Amino acid sequence: MVSLEVPTESPCISRRAPSEECEIAFSHDDPTLMWKDRTTDCVDLKKVFSKFDSSAPISGEILFRARFLCAKYLGGAWRKVKIEEFRIRAITGGMSNLLFLVELPAHLTPIQMEPEKALLRVHCQSDIDQLLSESVVFTLLSERNLGPKMLGVFPGGRFEQFIPSRALQCLEISKPGLSKLIAPIVARVHTLDAPIPKEPQTLQTARQWLERFKKTPAGERPIEMYLTQAKVPKSDIFQYPSTITVAQLERELNFVEFFLQHSHSPVVFSHNDLQEGNFLLIDGYKLADDGTVLTPDGKPTNDDPLSLIDFEYCSYNYRGFDLGNHFCEYGYDYNEAEAPYYKIHQHYFEVEKERKVFCEAYLDEVYKMRACGDNPHFPSDLVTGDREKDLNKIIEESILFMPVSNIFWVCWSLINAEESSIAFDYGAYGRDRLALYFHQKKNLEKYLSNL
Repeated sequence: MVSLEVPTESPCISRRAPSEECEIAFSHDDPTLMWKDRTTDCVDLKKVFSKFDSSAPISGEILFRARFLCAKYLGGAWRKVKIEEFRIRAITGGMSNLLFLVELPAHLTPIQMEPEKALLRVHCQSDIDQLLSESVVFTLLSERNLGPKMLGVFPGGRFEQFIPSRALQCLEISKPGLSKLIAPIVARVHTLDAPIPKEPQTLQTARQWLERFKKTPAGERPIEMYLTQAKVPKSDIFQYPSTITVAQLERELNFVEFFLQHSHSPVVFSHNDLQEGNFLLIDGYKLADDGTVLTPDGKPTNDDPLSLIDFEYCSYNYRGFDLGNHFCEYGYDYNEAEAPYYKIHQHYFEVEKERKVFCEAYLDEVYKMRACGDNPHFPSDLVTGDREKDLNKIIEESILFMPVSNIFWVCWSLINAEESSIAFDYGAYGRDRLALYFHQKKNLEKYLSNL
């Protein structure tokens, strides 16, 4: 989960020499002279970059390692950059990765096809299978012009095309003008054929996170349930426990699994993290009050002004998960500089008009692609041909899958609270989403009782 916000001030860089533990890839005088190539060591790379502190200058260890990665994987003019010329900025907003913008100094121009700027992404998670799938998906989507281009990949991270842009904000994505642009992107993602396992991965992933959490000291004791940003009706206070154990969470996942098996939601290739920070508004465009994207001279555009990023959680999944998760994100706001680093606009979970606008735009794109007939992998069960029936179905899915999204990210929050070095109150976030899961669980119970 990441939003791209690039500081406008000068890069904050420490010129201190790296510690003895850091194997420097270049000498000060000759940046092409390698001492020892340790970038194949994923654990070491993560260790170095996890020392990043957003409130302090970028360390010499990170500076030297980033410069070597640029020379090796971007090549060309990047091999000529001296230490005093190297330009690197931390990009804020990452909740799952560390992100940096690297730039060639002004006096150097590309020699071949290497970029003048690039986004350096260092993965904080260590699931090798997940990282491999994510890299494959990233490449596929970039080839389909659904995201940034891949510039280089290395164990523990990659270089991506830097798109001059800003991340959308929480209170923007529900506006009808933007919703009509986001929904077709989601529809196009759902019709892709990706070379990864075709079975839904939601519950498997959540259980893996919970199993890892269970092995931590925090996982051995009950979780105290108190709310930080979420608000629930007083009648709901008795619907979620004052404490909850891993065993109880496992039972809730079993209940969710039973719902999924009876949801009749088609399985499609899914992004699984359609939050505001993963949609970029390309520089040069501006937003009207209703979310309509305008050119600099104030006219509506026919171009594609949005770019979808961050495919870390992509997998095949129930369509309803992407829909429900996106509507959850109408209310979760991560643009907070102070602890707990998020807030919740809870009334946005109940919107009806905005939900219908999105679902209609989604169906417009799906039916257009279906009529075109040039996708041999178009999912046959995505629509029925009865548009009104399809609209009612996806609106229902988008509501029912909101608690599924909540408990999925609860499990993610629990393990990140124990393992992540990123400044975010994962514990509070997980408790809030768990309370909201119990608040919305009644929708699943009602659905199942009517089967």
